[in-house]
Amino acid sequence: MTLWHGFSFVLALGVCKAAAPLIAAVQDADPALAAARLRAGTGDAVAQFSVGSILYYGTKQTAEAVEWIKKAAVQGHAAAEFQMGQMHDFGFGVPQDDRQALEWYQRAAGHGSAAGQRSVGDFYQKGRAIPADAAAAVRWYQQAAEADDLRAQYQLGQAFFSGTGVARNYVTAYLWFTIAAGQTPLKDNRMQLVELANIAAARMTPEQLAEAQRRVAAWRSPAPRR
Repeated sequence: MTLWHGFSFVLALGVCKAAAPLIAAVQDADPALAAARLRAGTGDAVAQFSVGSILYYGTKQTAEAVEWIKKAAVQGHAAAEFQMGQMHDFGFGVPQDDRQALEWYQRAAGHGSAAGQRSVGDFYQKGRAIPADAAAAVRWYQQAAEADDLRAQYQLGQAFFSGTGVARNYVTAYLWFTIAAGQTPLKDNRMQLVELANIAAARMTPEQLAEAQRRVAAWRSPAPRR
């Protein structure tokens, strides 16, 4: 498994874990879904997203699930906006549409979704539905990385390591590779990130390495959004 594919797996795993309690609600107690439906019917965006997620991940009622998720997204619910982006990005439950995916990712990013910010960065990096712009991609990755998005931290490290979209800076590359390595659940990915950090370290002066290590030590993961 490559590092990139590994991160894709981690992302999918994270979505499934987030939905696990909702799926359990369907399996363990139908009244929980009924109660969520009642709240969703009043326009509660959180409940709408919950109902949509329960149906999307725990049943075959995909069309209805998409309707509920979109209702929440239209109200500015960041997680629902990101989910809409994911669905259009990969064609899950809706037609695959790069432009729609980007629009939803941009909305999610604007409402503080680190995953949405990183996804916008991906679209700029690859030139999907928008002209490729490496510098813009770096700016989006920076926002997402500072909000503790693992894949954005990796991408930002790569950008500073190669000097793509930003001036090459091995100190900053080392910082983001090391931070990403510290939270990567997959051993192979962690080892590759450590190797990249070591390569960056080998290209620094002792003073630069000391500065990079100080910056790593000073890093504090942001508090979870409420």
